[in-house]
Amino acid sequence: MKTAVLLLVAAGTAKRDEDLHALAARTRTEHRPAVARSAARAAKASRLLADHGHLLPPDLREKGQDLLNEHEFRLHAALDSANPGPALAAIEKREAGYLKAFRKLGGEGAVSKARKLPKDEERTKLRATREVLFEATGIDAEEPVWGAPFRALEGLFRAGHPVSSLAEREAPMEALGVSAKFFEDGTALTKRYHVALQPPCDCWTFGRDAVIKQAKIVAKSLKAPPLVDAWLDSIEADDARKLPSVGFGVSVEDGACKLYVLNYGGHELPPLPLVDALPRTARKQDRASSVMVSVEWKFGDMKTQQMRQYAVEAASGDVSVARQTQDERFAGDELVAALDGAFGVGQSEDIAVTAPFQYDKATTPPVVAAPLAKSGLKLKRQDGNIDSNAETDAKLAALLKAPGADAWLARSRVVRHALSNVQFGEGFVTLYRHPTVFGFVDPSSAPQHLALRNALTKNTHSLRRRLSGLTACDQAEEDFIDRAVWGSNPDDSTCAQDGKNPANAGMCPQSCQDDIACMIAACSDCALVDVACDEAIDTAAYPELARHVGGDVDSYDDLDIEDVPAGKIVRLPCGDSGLFNTMNLWGPDGCKYPYYGFMPVDTLCDECSSMYAAREAVLDGLWDGPCNEDDPPGDDDSLTLPSNYPGCGCDCADFLRRDLSCTSESCVNVAQAYAASNTVCAGDKLRWDTTSSSTGCETYGAGSPLTGSACLDAAGAVPNATCYRTPAAISEPGFPWPWPDVCYHMQRDAALGRRASALALVGAIVMMV
Repeated sequence: MKTAVLLLVAAGTAKRDEDLHALAARTRTEHRPAVARSAARAAKASRLLADHGHLLPPDLREKGQDLLNEHEFRLHAALDSANPGPALAAIEKREAGYLKAFRKLGGEGAVSKARKLPKDEERTKLRATREVLFEATGIDAEEPVWGAPFRALEGLFRAGHPVSSLAEREAPMEALGVSAKFFEDGTALTKRYHVALQPPCDCWTFGRDAVIKQAKIVAKSLKAPPLVDAWLDSIEADDARKLPSVGFGVSVEDGACKLYVLNYGGHELPPLPLVDALPRTARKQDRASSVMVSVEWKFGDMKTQQMRQYAVEAASGDVSVARQTQDERFAGDELVAALDGAFGVGQSEDIAVTAPFQYDKATTPPVVAAPLAKSGLKLKRQDGNIDSNAETDAKLAALLKAPGADAWLARSRVVRHALSNVQFGEGFVTLYRHPTVFGFVDPSSAPQHLALRNALTKNTHSLRRRLSGLTACDQAEEDFIDRAVWGSNPDDSTCAQDGKNPANAGMCPQSCQDDIACMIAACSDCALVDVACDEAIDTAAYPELARHVGGDVDSYDDLDIEDVPAGKIVRLPCGDSGLFNTMNLWGPDGCKYPYYGFMPVDTLCDECSSMYAAREAVLDGLWDGPCNEDDPPGDDDSLTLPSNYPGCGCDCADFLRRDLSCTSESCVNVAQAYAASNTVCAGDKLRWDTTSSSTGCETYGAGSPLTGSACLDAAGAVPNATCYRTPAAISEPGFPWPWPDVCYHMQRDAALGRRASALALVGAIVMMV
């Protein structure tokens, strides 16, 4: 059986890469290019696993290791065979299938985002719980008004994951920040906090619809004025742009409420009502600069609000910068000098604020600037540390001499953020513990891992538009991956959880059988999927694609499918080869041969070109299964195997006996048969030419390859030999095919797991094997 050898140390990975590269050098000349290509892909996969494997749940990390080990075994077996050429060609085709899966799951874009995420095992385990909120602020999350922002945060991370106890709540600590305002007379406002429903990074998200839904619930609870609803409506409608960071802040004692919106990553703010009327900050910025804007109001006053703008991208060390529009200078301020001397001031805050105004959506009110009543500083990290520190806090309290500050600093340390900001004005000072680094995601937490995968996928900002362009079969394949591999929503399917249950070893749980049946139903009757040409990108013909080319992106099928020109995409049947591909790559071990027969009685597409492609793939040894599998999946050698195994699977014999429905005039190139007119693809694996100069399609002949299966005799025929039957199979009479509402009982634009959101790292690993 395949053994899951965990290569957790770099030395092991390097040794394997060295062996494969050495193998290429020793290989016969005609086979060296194929072996060198496979070795390079395996080396890249090894590096990705070593660098980013911590972002994967343990079982998927192990799967990646297994696939790397299997790849090395296959390569050696191919070279040791009597005829290495066809075996290496089969490996290359298999790699092409993995590359397609890698791109479908996010590709290089997702990997580049993963590289930017911070690493800190301890911080990934920190949670923003109700206990933390209460200890730091004294606010009960169940309080109808002031607990609403925190409950919204919980709602995002709890979606699809019912919570049975407070300890199971899964929001990361970086989603929560706290602050306190201290006055000279000894009073203080300490019941203050903010939450980020969408962080300012590509590190976690639940998508536009879910974020705005929760934000509108908060706005209603806080009795927000109409401008807040108008801003949220604008963000919701602006599906073409990146979802900005969205959050709420509250201050209980004085009834203050805020909605924050922040752009990041060079993306423009959405067209928020009245935002262009905001007074300018001292530092001139364009719409793509990192700017935070807010609407502020008092609870219960649903008419009056203010707007505020914060310049985020200030130069470091700019304590003396004069905000001349406000007649305000920091130079010479004793407190600022003391703070800068003791801690180092990273930046001075650059803020512009409006006077209070009323807004009713129907008219545009006059918006005028108001003088600032406070100044702010961003503190540098102490010794580069983002964690709270008792010694630093005590030093700050001594400098400020603010009554009650020392007690709050000690109490609020539970959120683990270092002091990030200090604001001061006439008779008061405000301290902030805000997160300054994002992306400490715990892959062992299902909701956090789902949110991470959502963020790493390129098009979370245009999810609804993207789903509307998917074929039903493409969507069904993505649904199956989400259900069987990631287990994103147990209310939708428990296949991922059931498949990992040791009690189900060697069996395909009913939940997984239902999910397989749903995918087959959606991909039957020659249902179509989109496939990109693997030809090199022609930047002269498509200059807009030049920005994508580089690194590992050089052909059209390296791009996200929505970036591929229409003439370089073919929409062709999924067919049986698509089913083999998906099940052998993503199916649970107990749902593969020889334990479970996933091949239906009828072919998924009965057209000649599709059936020919499936038979060719099987007989080339491209996919394991009923025809080629001789090493059961998994690591448990004690499992009972069917009689006559290994050998010819009965499903394979039935498959090979199917009539191909081909005549001598039938086209056997499925891409040529389905490509749009007047298009050309001259790829290595995919070719078509439907221009007037085309010589036509390759037609069916008697010379089709018939080798590579245990079901075939020396003459290439399928004898009536004894075959093995799986203990359970989808082809059994009376199999309970699920109703469509069981397959897709959730609305696609609201189901958080319904998308190609799977972390591309697994794809990056398996693309090589």
